[in-house]
Amino acid sequence: MIDLGGESRIVHDRSCSIKPGKIGRQRWIGAGLLVASLSSCATFTTMLGPVGGWPEARPLPVEGTDLFDWKGMVHCHSYLSHDSSGTIPEIRDAASAARLDFLVMTDHQTDASIRDGVRGRLDDTLFLVGAEVRTPQGTVIAFPLRTPLRRFMSAGALIVEAQRQGAIGIMAHAEAWNDWGVDNVTGVEIVNLHAGALAADPVSVILTTLFLPIRSLMRRISVRDPEIFRHWDEALAARHPLSPVGGGDAHASIRAFGPLGGTIGNYREVFLTVSTHVLATECTEESIVEAFRAGRSYVSFDVFGEGSGFDFRAMDADGVHVLGATVDASESLRLLVRTPSVARIELWRDGEIVERHEGTEFEFDRPEPGIYRVEARTPRDTPWLFSGSIRVTAAEAR
Repeated sequence: MIDLGGESRIVHDRSCSIKPGKIGRQRWIGAGLLVASLSSCATFTTMLGPVGGWPEARPLPVEGTDLFDWKGMVHCHSYLSHDSSGTIPEIRDAASAARLDFLVMTDHQTDASIRDGVRGRLDDTLFLVGAEVRTPQGTVIAFPLRTPLRRFMSAGALIVEAQRQGAIGIMAHAEAWNDWGVDNVTGVEIVNLHAGALAADPVSVILTTLFLPIRSLMRRISVRDPEIFRHWDEALAARHPLSPVGGGDAHASIRAFGPLGGTIGNYREVFLTVSTHVLATECTEESIVEAFRAGRSYVSFDVFGEGSGFDFRAMDADGVHVLGATVDASESLRLLVRTPSVARIELWRDGEIVERHEGTEFEFDRPEPGIYRVEARTPRDTPWLFSGSIRVTAAEAR
C-alpha cells in the first residue's frame, strides 16, 4: 500500500504487479515542512457515516422475491498477511461500524492464514476465510477455504482446486490481469482501492491528505478504470454471469508521513468507502457463495452515497428476474432500475450505453437481445453503483 513518509517512493503490496511510482525527495521534504507547520491536519480526521445514511431495514428485502440485500466487503488482510498488522478485534469493530453483513478475509495464503482465520459470526458480521494467491495470469481470490491451495499453479488450475472444496475464484487486481479467458472464474474485482491509490497523482494525494478530510482522500482513490470495464464486458459476452466485486484491499498499513502522522486507510475508512452486495436468501456461507456463483452481486462506492437498495431487474409475464438471470425477449419484458437517491443512470448493452436517465427510477421496455448492466453516477458525475448483468436472449436461441 502507500507509504507517504520515510523513503521517497510509493511502497506497494507485493501481491500487486503494478510498478511503484517515484516522487522527488524535495517534494517530500516540502510536505514534511507543511506537516510541521500545521497544528492539526486532515491526516488525523476519520470517516463519519455514509452519505445519505443507512436504510432503516436490515437486512433489506428485495421486493417481489424471497431474497435480501446483504452488504459485505471482499478483499481484507490481517496480521496473518506479511504486509499487515491488523488485528481481528480492529476488523470486527470496523465491520460493525460500517454495518457489514459479511466479510471475506483474503490474507496472503499460508498454512496459518487458513488454519487460524476467523470463520463464522462476530457480532453482526459473518466472516469467511479465503486467500489471495498469485498466478502467472493474475491474482486470484478464492473463498471459502478449509485447506491451503497448492502454489505455483495456473489460475485455471488453482480455481479448479478451490472448487473441489466448495470455493469460488475471483479475478483480483484486474488492472494487472494478462489473460481474461481463464475458465471457471466466478467474478471480477471491477474496482480496487489499492489500484486507485497507485494510479492517483502523488502530489494531489499529499495535498488532499494535508488539507482535506479523509473522506476526500478516499473519494480520490475511488475510480473507475475504463479498461477493466471493457474487458469485463467482453468476458460477459462469452460467459454471463461474471459477478462484479469491489475490492477494499484493506491492510490498515498506510502511514502518512511515517512516525509524524497517523494511519490512513484504516479498516473503518476502507469499509465505509466501497462495498460488495449480494442478493441471497440468508447470510450464511453457502448462500453468499451461491449468490456470487449466480451473478447476484453489485458494487457501491459508499463514499459517494450509501448504495444499499440499488435494484436492477427484468420483469415480464413470468415475474421478476434479478441480477444474473437469463430471460427471453418478449413484448412484456421490461428492465427496471432503482437507486437509493438521485443518480445519473446509464443502461449498458454489450459494452455500449444505450440509454441515460437522471432520477431514482428508470424503465426500459422491450429490450432486444444482449447483455445488460447498469452504472449509476452521482449528480456530481462521480462513479457510484455498478450492477451485475442480465442477459436477454431471443426465445428461439435459448
